[in-house]
Amino acid sequence: MLAKTQGIVLKTINYSETSVVAKIYTEQFGLKSYLIQGVRKHRAKTKANTLSLLSLLDMEVYNRENKDLQYIKELKNAHIFQSLPYDIRKSAIATFLNELIYNSIREEEANPALFHYLFNSIQLLDLLENNFAAFHLHFAVQLTKYLGFGPAEASYSRNTLFDLADGKFHNSQQQGLYKLNEEESLFFYRASALSYEYFKQISISKSARKIMLEHILNYYLLHSTEFKPLRSHEILETVLG
Repeated sequence: MLAKTQGIVLKTINYSETSVVAKIYTEQFGLKSYLIQGVRKHRAKTKANTLSLLSLLDMEVYNRENKDLQYIKELKNAHIFQSLPYDIRKSAIATFLNELIYNSIREEEANPALFHYLFNSIQLLDLLENNFAAFHLHFAVQLTKYLGFGPAEASYSRNTLFDLADGKFHNSQQQGLYKLNEEESLFFYRASALSYEYFKQISISKSARKIMLEHILNYYLLHSTEFKPLRSHEILETVLG
């Protein structure tokens, strides 16, 4: 079946001297592997940089049920990056986002809400001119909502503490192995409840940003059995620092 869809490039693997296999998360079909032939030729119709990580694509594809490898008839950029590949800080954030997404998504079926969140977030990061040092924290907390283990925002009230194990805010007198302190709990709530337009106005130090990232990654490990520890976050903090 020939169909049009948008997609987000998550990984590419060299298949031959001139071809690649691209893992692309699509709006219509979920996560798919596509064989793209001739992309590494000198005069290729589709340039290799069109398939850089997190590239946003408009695609016309042949979708074949129960096939591991799919084919693309035509593709082009749905959004031309303005700063993402050229700003070292944004590139480091994008590398982290890519690894987080790739480790979190296993869906081979459509999830339009998740797709649009990813698509719009990547586009937003590219277009932001400032105040993006904590973008990855907000993104990662928001993503948990689409993965099925978002924080229980309704359980929050002043002086409550967030428990990473059950995803709820509790009275400060209750004990919990994975309970955050009051300041960290407030930050977690804001990252979940606020849009980035408001969240980016919140000041956070380098040391606090590093601690919150560790808490968020622990939250993923506690709630997703298939989630694997990431490697890019240490490089990210070095670059942002």
